[in-house]
Amino acid sequence: MKRLCIILSLVLLLSAFGPSAAAETATLGSDSPQGYIVKLKNSSEDTAVLMENADIDEVYEGANLYHADSLSDIAELGESVEYYEPDCTAVLAATTNDPYAYRQWSIDSLEIASAWDAGLEGKGVKIGVIDTGVNASHEDFEGTNFAVGYNAIDGSNNVTDENGHGTFVCGILAAARNNNLGVAGFCTKATIVPIKCFGESQETSASYIISAIYEAVDVYNCDVINMSLGMKDNLESMRVAVEYAASKGVIVVSAVGNKGTSQLQYPAAYSCVVGVGSVDSKGVVTSFSEKNQSVFVVAPGLGIWSLEYSANNAYAEGSGTSYSTPFVAVAAAILKQYAPSATVTDFENLLKSSAVDAGTVGYDTSYGYGKLNIANFVTAMRQYEFANISSIFSDVDEHWAMDSIEYCVDRKLFTGITESSFEPETIMNRAMFVTVLSRLSGETISGYQNDFFDVPSGEWYAQPCSWGAATGIVNGTGEGYFSPLTAVTREQMAVLLYRYAMYYGLTDGSFEGTPLSAYTDAGNVSPWAKSAVAWAVSNGLITGRSANSLAPQDSAKRCEVATIIERFALKFNI
Repeated sequence: MKRLCIILSLVLLLSAFGPSAAAETATLGSDSPQGYIVKLKNSSEDTAVLMENADIDEVYEGANLYHADSLSDIAELGESVEYYEPDCTAVLAATTNDPYAYRQWSIDSLEIASAWDAGLEGKGVKIGVIDTGVNASHEDFEGTNFAVGYNAIDGSNNVTDENGHGTFVCGILAAARNNNLGVAGFCTKATIVPIKCFGESQETSASYIISAIYEAVDVYNCDVINMSLGMKDNLESMRVAVEYAASKGVIVVSAVGNKGTSQLQYPAAYSCVVGVGSVDSKGVVTSFSEKNQSVFVVAPGLGIWSLEYSANNAYAEGSGTSYSTPFVAVAAAILKQYAPSATVTDFENLLKSSAVDAGTVGYDTSYGYGKLNIANFVTAMRQYEFANISSIFSDVDEHWAMDSIEYCVDRKLFTGITESSFEPETIMNRAMFVTVLSRLSGETISGYQNDFFDVPSGEWYAQPCSWGAATGIVNGTGEGYFSPLTAVTREQMAVLLYRYAMYYGLTDGSFEGTPLSAYTDAGNVSPWAKSAVAWAVSNGLITGRSANSLAPQDSAKRCEVATIIERFALKFNI
């Protein structure tokens, strides 16, 4: 992508009290837009021709968003334009043996030790940090779980931090604890997904931020997104992006800003985003924290210690709502570890009931619903009544596979066919099945080459199919085709699970006896699938459709796949 410019004036939402090496400024970028974000209508052949003639760059294909340098470029697109808006300015807001832990007043203030003692440290949770990247080589990141990451500026996986803000934020989240070095991270078992949207400058384009949100959701399957940034401009494309994340069950937290005024900052001001303000060590709202209706809760934000990016053994002190935000992201990660299907509404309800009231009794625009307290949050979480799967998908109520469907939905392996319908009896196609396996792997599945003629690059299953082919887990159906929309059969399912288990070293492929002899239709198993089916049956993954019928050539239903995936995950402790 070319230069775009919503100049996320990385007011690294820090403040005038910036850290010695990771400071947040409080100035916005230029008010003059340097280009436009363009939303196109559903693409057609005519639109494709127009796009070739116009000078536009893709922001995120799945959302039909593009960047145009000028109005004349937009005019070239004619009636294919749904809307356009200026690419505007955004702002970055910013018990243990770790030597600097005594300076981390936030440890006692938030009572985070109660979560550590309970093993609530974000295990299995992915936190997308949309920021300046990270210095993952820092000594205090030894053992930290980092995903490969993504550079929204150039489309690469280079997330080297050239500014310091992202490293500081990641340090709060996941610096190693009890390692006799530096500071103590608050959520050390979580996987951090660094998504770089800023270079050396404290300004970047909103287009990059929007692209990063979609990447975090669609490619990295993040559970939580931390955005220690903001902008004064209310963009339709930004709002739609965060609403999309929320619709997928992702909890988005964002800094409210550092100018100490009532000016709203986005995305914190969007209703589906949890806006975070700042308090000092005495629990008093800081002078630089914005005071407006976007403040949902407040967290420590003055005199915060974390990692400094320029040297692998350096540490720094910083202040700002940027650095309040990751503390709330920690609470979100604790929730997602405890209840993977929890929504932003669940999170908000728990924050409301557990925050320590401050300022005016009840909600106010300085403290929101109060000060974050992790011990209170964990207590409230354990008492909270989460919606069960049947309240989300009415068509699974009392279905024989309801528990397995809930298991898979909770872990984001499956989604519904619609927001309110799971369709358990619907046949599972090959594209769906390989997508489930890619999610089960927990890997970043971008960057693989797609060689299948019938897998268009823009389709939702393109990256899973490419990943499956690259790992050898899936094969095509011949002559360069994958047949993504063809039903997956029960024997194909066994083969794909067998290859998955072999690829990840979960099994050596051995099994005892001849388990297929109990089925009268064992002879219907294709020769190329016999070993895999025998292995699957031997391990209790696949049982017959009746007492003596395996039905290997039958198409697999979504309910059956959910059951088999749950058995597979539990059997091999995935």
